[in-house]
Amino acid sequence: MLKERSQKIYQNLINGRVINKRHVDNGLVIENPLFTELALVENNRHYVDMYAFMGYELKQLGDCFFINEIGKEDTISDASMRIQVLLVVLYRGMTTIPMHTDAIIDDKAGLSRERISLIAESEECQEILSAAGLLKKGDFFRDVTSVLVDRNLAYWNSRDRLVLTDGGTALLEHLNEYGSMDNWDLGLEKIAEPKSQDIGNSL
Repeated sequence: MLKERSQKIYQNLINGRVINKRHVDNGLVIENPLFTELALVENNRHYVDMYAFMGYELKQLGDCFFINEIGKEDTISDASMRIQVLLVVLYRGMTTIPMHTDAIIDDKAGLSRERISLIAESEECQEILSAAGLLKKGDFFRDVTSVLVDRNLAYWNSRDRLVLTDGGTALLEHLNEYGSMDNWDLGLEKIAEPKSQDIGNSL
């Protein structure tokens, strides 16, 4: 276990961010040393035990790591609900534009701000947001940033288009697997609420 990497991992996880296998560095998508640190067999058990001692479960979903609060696995946090709603809205919105849904996971493609605006203004999107009672129409781009980008679930590529990270892709696949694209209140793992005041206030 490397001390500097361990500290960076803690800062990310405790603030509700996921650790992805790949991340963006100077505009390039490269391997993430923090993910490697967590994934190494000789390290992983130590990290699992360390976070358990602090009251968290270190979990891996696809190519990302995140933490859950132990004892609250059966509840969906406000943060997780926001993530789920946004992923469902973006995914279903892409099918109605229409455009290929793989674009949002392709670094060379992505979802443009213009198309995100079209999705946000659609009647179906507004119905989902209203039913969730979490997001307001005028704040859609702010929510995309604070809920997805700030949590390392998405990023803006070199063409200023939204792309899901490994973590965002894993959660989207998780929702698809459990049929939550049609029933948005099911199937999402609870992601720990951020402890940092600045991140917490942005949600």
